Amino acid sequence: MLVLRRTASRRCLLQSSSTRLLAPSPVAVSQRQKVDYIPSFIESRKSLTKIIATIGPASEQFPELQACVKSGMRIMRLNFSHATYEEATLRINNLRKSHGVHSAAMGSTFNLRAVLLDIQGPKIRTGSFKEGSIMLEQGKEYILTTDESVKLTGDEKQFYVDYEPLYGSTKKGDPVLIDDGNVVLEVTGHVGDGHGVICKALNSGKIKNRRGVNVPNSKVDLPALTVKDQADLSFGVQNDIDFVAASFVRKAQDIHDIRAYLAQEMSKHWPATHLPPKIIAKIESTEAIQNYEEIMEAADGIMVARGDLGVEIDQADVTNMQKMMVRRCRSVGKPVIVATQMLESMQVNPRPTRAEVSDVTNAVYDGADCVMLSGESAQGKYPIESIATMRTIIDAAETWIDRNPVHQGKLILRNIEKHEALTNQPVSFYEAAASAAVQAAFRLKAKVIIVHTKDGSLAKTVAKYSPFVPCMCFTNSQKVAKQLIIHRGLHPIVIPDGHLWNTNKDVVLDHVKRLGFAGQGDRVVVLTGELQHEGSTSTSGTYYMDVK
Repeated sequence: MLVLRRTASRRCLLQSSSTRLLAPSPVAVSQRQKVDYIPSFIESRKSLTKIIATIGPASEQFPELQACVKSGMRIMRLNFSHATYEEATLRINNLRKSHGVHSAAMGSTFNLRAVLLDIQGPKIRTGSFKEGSIMLEQGKEYILTTDESVKLTGDEKQFYVDYEPLYGSTKKGDPVLIDDGNVVLEVTGHVGDGHGVICKALNSGKIKNRRGVNVPNSKVDLPALTVKDQADLSFGVQNDIDFVAASFVRKAQDIHDIRAYLAQEMSKHWPATHLPPKIIAKIESTEAIQNYEEIMEAADGIMVARGDLGVEIDQADVTNMQKMMVRRCRSVGKPVIVATQMLESMQVNPRPTRAEVSDVTNAVYDGADCVMLSGESAQGKYPIESIATMRTIIDAAETWIDRNPVHQGKLILRNIEKHEALTNQPVSFYEAAASAAVQAAFRLKAKVIIVHTKDGSLAKTVAKYSPFVPCMCFTNSQKVAKQLIIHRGLHPIVIPDGHLWNTNKDVVLDHVKRLGFAGQGDRVVVLTGELQHEGSTSTSGTYYMDVK
């Protein structure tokens, strides 16, 4: 085995074709193409930015999924635009059998990887074609119709689109984009039957069955939850998934509708004390951008879904909108995910492009809580390598920040000043304590922040102030722990009475050392206690101590 050291922060491993990185058994790669150049990362380093990976046919079997977990996946995404219930069940079961890097220290049953169910949402799609696909030719005209008699028999003359208001909501000159904008058409007229819209192809391209359709200039009038979405959410609730990604939300009411349906399903299958899934709003339309503030307030988190967003708005504005959304989420303490085409070329290549590396790096610099892989890990040739590569890029970006304490200090102070500027009202105990803990960790050069939390609120507030060291969150609830994973820098640990510092001090410090967050002589900051008020008999406070 030959090790090539390219930089101090990025290392790559050159292996022979008979060996594999992180493959627990030959089964993991028996049907996958062999790769010689595989990225490695420092397992002992505790990344702040989390990786969400979409699991699909290329990664759903247990050996591959175990390798994905070991490579750095913290949240598994199930894409219900494609997944069946049988496939989703297989993936959930295999994830819950997998062991992460902490399992050796915490025990073989320790697994806090979370599940995110991504519902299809009110997506407009084409029907099916007689031959499975058609080739559109530039300059030719085609009829897009809502007539269901051609739903399964589209051809080179006309094909079905499953959006009934298409006829009345389009006008001459409007663009119609198919398959994420790979084929662009322009409306030239309407058929007299009240169903057909005549469009001219502005470029040539092949489209397959059930491709997505975007009509950027039209205000789409579709329900937030389709019948399929409701069935998928019911499946998710029964399987105790942790997050729901709500596709194509357009306004806050869409989030309220989804939350109400989840509450209805939770009451059928779980006790009232069981936490429901958190709702992540996917921002992928012009209307969602216009209503961003109300959507952010209503949702539990935001996903910057750049695929459809880049079709709905000018591509040149996508990065600007991404930075705006990340900044606004950071300011209110809600998790934000940057998604779509982050390492797109790794679907077919074992290494990413330099631009893709920069894309992930800048998301880390901006303070995104999570970065996400889609097709790269679900159906590409190199699912495990994609996750390991993303972990390597995250480590390199965060290491650069670690080596620039002046940059850290400016960011911490900027975050605090920004939060204080949002209101003239006195801040809560959580805000004051969390802000103090983050500043103390920076100024005392602490290795880790230890937070004791019952419902996760205190830990989430610490994440809001963007610490540059890991934050170990001790709780007694596995569900709380799984829903904390999505936040930048938070590393949840479940122990009995985990939210109580006074009765668990020795146990907690033992975990800190065994898990490698700090060693003998290192300094740690401890934040303990739920919300306090005058007359409370509980103790709380921010402490610092050196590990013995």
